[in-house]
Amino acid sequence: MNNAQLTLSELKNGTHGRIIKIGGGQQAVKRLSALGIVPGKEIVKVSGLPLHGPVIVDVDRTQVALGFGLAKKVFVEVLDENSAGR
Repeated sequence: MNNAQLTLSELKNGTHGRIIKIGGGQQAVKRLSALGIVPGKEIVKVSGLPLHGPVIVDVDRTQVALGFGLAKKVFVEVLDENSAGR
């Protein structure tokens, strides 16, 4: 088991993790919460585009696109790499 902690923007595509905390201000926390991205929730990074492009994640079987800056505020504990096909 790998307990690495990374930001969502640093996570490899296809990696399964659990959100451990949200950094940033109240607006970022509110915006992410509205998208279902809250501490304790399991998440899969679907893709991330190069050059600080958007990051696409799967939360509760719904794909959500986040801006790179917002994705850097989401800290994730790695549960399983390369689990996108589940």
